[in-house]
Amino acid sequence: MDTPIRQPTRSWFRSRRGRRYGIEFTAIVVAKIVLLAVLWAVCIRPQPRADTAPAAIQQHLLAPAAEAPHDR
Repeated sequence: MDTPIRQPTRSWFRSRRGRRYGIEFTAIVVAKIVLLAVLWAVCIRPQPRADTAPAAIQQHLLAPAAEAPHDR
């Protein structure tokens, strides 16, 4: 029982369609990364950061509570 020796087949990714697919896939991934970076720079980065200095935390925790206005 001799099994026939299989010739190595050429990978689909090495074909013209495979290379095109790889280029398009890479372009989509790069475009998404650029879009996320732009969204971060426009929407998230300008947001104010909370003051976490120890003095600011102490003042926040020890400050007297503001009274609610009475609407009578």
